[in-house]
Amino acid sequence: MLIIKRTLCKYALPILLIMGILITGLYSPVMAVYGGINLVTPVSAPVNAGYLYAEKLTSSSTYGHHGIDFAAASGSDVYAAYTGKVVTKADLGGDSYGKYIIIESNHPNYAGVKFYHLYAHLSDYSDCPAVNQTVYQGNKIAESGSSGNVTGPHLHFEIRMGTNSWYSQRNPEGLLSRSTSDGYGGVLGEVRTSGGSWARYKRISGATKGTDVNYGASYSYFIMANGNPFPDEASYGINYYIARATTGNKTLSYDYGARTQNVTIYANTDYKVNTIYLP
Repeated sequence: MLIIKRTLCKYALPILLIMGILITGLYSPVMAVYGGINLVTPVSAPVNAGYLYAEKLTSSSTYGHHGIDFAAASGSDVYAAYTGKVVTKADLGGDSYGKYIIIESNHPNYAGVKFYHLYAHLSDYSDCPAVNQTVYQGNKIAESGSSGNVTGPHLHFEIRMGTNSWYSQRNPEGLLSRSTSDGYGGVLGEVRTSGGSWARYKRISGATKGTDVNYGASYSYFIMANGNPFPDEASYGINYYIARATTGNKTLSYDYGARTQNVTIYANTDYKVNTIYLP
């Protein structure tokens, strides 16, 4: 009897591993999108507009929302999401970002690689150090407001990965673990051309995000057209990430129906789904 128990124990782990592979099927759980930089939430407020890099299905615009919006009342304290150097502290008046701050930080997992976090539509940024000075994670840097081109007070928050440019934006929700909380889920994956190269500027639709009141509930997400590939493609093997999506069975459509994929979005979990090769 003792020998039988030992034999079962010997094979238990491989059997469980095989069962796990069979059960998960097409899906691979992802523990930390974008390497787990572990940003702190910059303001105590819910997200009411997520990262789109695209528009809602009824929009004709080719640009989308390149950050996330926190529904923060004017005057709410804004904190540095990560330690870094202030590289921009500017006021555009009634245009664009209004009063905004950009902080440059060192990526914790890649020597020499920088990432940038942007805070916009501020009412006051007197607590932020001057340009080229260091600010520490969790320090108050500003107060939220409605400066710039906005319809109401909120905090607009962006991540720029690798370079401080418009085309280097990445989804902050992955770094803040916004998708893996509150009962929502995330879907991420690869879209490639028929020749195997990374696809550019292709539409993905079919996910729903009921919390994003500023943009409706159904989204079409566009893969970045001219973006710096770091780190999504080379380091993480993904070029799209749809976060804070409602759970359940969904059919994702790629490039206006050129390919489709049935996926299941699980609560409080990010999943990497099958690679799609476009015709």
